[in-house]
Amino acid sequence: MKKILFTTLILGALSLSAAGKNLFIVTTDAIAGSSAKLAEFVAAKEARGFTVTLATEADYGAADEQGVVRAVAIRDWLKANTAKGDYLLLIGDANAQYGDVPMFIVWPRHTYSQDQCFGFAVDCRSFESDAPYADLSGDWDLNGNGQWGEHALDDGEGGFDFDHELIVGRMSVYFDDTTELDRILGHALDYMRAPENAVAWRKKILLPASFYYFKGQQMLSYTVPNDMDGADTAEWFIYNIMADHGGFTLTRMYEKEGTTVSKYAADVALTRDNLKSEWPKGYGMVFWFGHGLDKEVARTIWIDANDDGEVSNDELQQPLFIHSDDAPAIGAQSPAFVVAVSCEVGSAQTPWNLTHALLTEGGAIGMIGSTNVTPGDMTDYGDFESELDTSTYGATNLGVFFFDELMNGAVAAQAFAEVRRDVGTSPSIETYAGKMMLNYYGDPTLSLTSSAADAPDEELTPDEDTATDADSPDTDTAEKGSDGGCALMVL
Repeated sequence: MKKILFTTLILGALSLSAAGKNLFIVTTDAIAGSSAKLAEFVAAKEARGFTVTLATEADYGAADEQGVVRAVAIRDWLKANTAKGDYLLLIGDANAQYGDVPMFIVWPRHTYSQDQCFGFAVDCRSFESDAPYADLSGDWDLNGNGQWGEHALDDGEGGFDFDHELIVGRMSVYFDDTTELDRILGHALDYMRAPENAVAWRKKILLPASFYYFKGQQMLSYTVPNDMDGADTAEWFIYNIMADHGGFTLTRMYEKEGTTVSKYAADVALTRDNLKSEWPKGYGMVFWFGHGLDKEVARTIWIDANDDGEVSNDELQQPLFIHSDDAPAIGAQSPAFVVAVSCEVGSAQTPWNLTHALLTEGGAIGMIGSTNVTPGDMTDYGDFESELDTSTYGATNLGVFFFDELMNGAVAAQAFAEVRRDVGTSPSIETYAGKMMLNYYGDPTLSLTSSAADAPDEELTPDEDTATDADSPDTDTAEKGSDGGCALMVL
């Protein structure tokens, strides 16, 4: 039974279409004029065969506008000037209300209660998304009420879908300060110029995984039926996906503190200090699991204080395993493609959010992060012989497919776009929500194999030409296992 659905159905559905060699960069006059790295970035892309078009207010208009008016103007210009398969890099303030290159506010959960989301007292009806920049052919406000992306109202004939026209990435700029942008662009330049013989670390994957919930835990009127350990998904991924990719190695970081610990062996116990010291050793991919907010992700630990064997909420602790302020310690020795199975870490409206911090400091070269309360999928990750669910869509099954395609040599942002198109066949509210809130951040044209060999005639300055990264020892891929849960915020 192993991987029948995955191998027979999905690999066919996810055969990547040929992407173009056109890169559109949408930004502002102020950013284009003040960035010290943007011109160099454009030249480097051109040396790799891309035709680069830089568009600012002089092209798309709306110079005195912000928020949705500016976003619509940018989208209309893209509809008139791009072709299916082109790449798009958005550079600017993503704030949906007053940003200069804003995200859209979308409403897939418009029928939900204003103050309740999965039992939590938060409003998750609407959130930010770059999906309308990818799907240019559909009308995302089909009913004309000013709320984009409403489930069962703006989809269907003439409305939005997820068959993307553009392959989209984003680099955020806050407070008109391009120094952080230049660092992000610099990391991308270093990544694509790395010598082929100095990138063995890219074939290593780090798997930090926390518990989400414990059996018997009370969630308002709901009782959690089983332990939900992110390590179940990690082990399902190891058994079903990594076994097919020779030459790739992994390191497990699982929960080893509290009354109930992960049933799987860990190479390193999951703690904040351990993650800060382990990540810089050299990993090309990071797939993590834990409850998140915009700047942090937490472990969930149960300590049975009264020794009664019953979980009570006052016995739960949530120490962090990563925070935005940890990004400098992680550094840029080995920038990774990151999938965060966590809520809100891609909340681009928050300056120094976790995704932006990791891109700025170089721990991430490309990252998939969520702008809201993230749904899970229906795969039984507790059974490593179970089939991967493709009817629903969340950060978990997205991450499984994404890393499989990445290890096959795919361009990361293209793999993200193809998975969003082909996985999540159920037209449900939560499937739509997952497809809209999970966005790709970083240069959309990079892959694990990007290197100096892509532009052998590019002229480099001496300091650019001599940068190398130290390889780190391989870790073997021994044990197999399974389970999984969505990342619902409890912090």
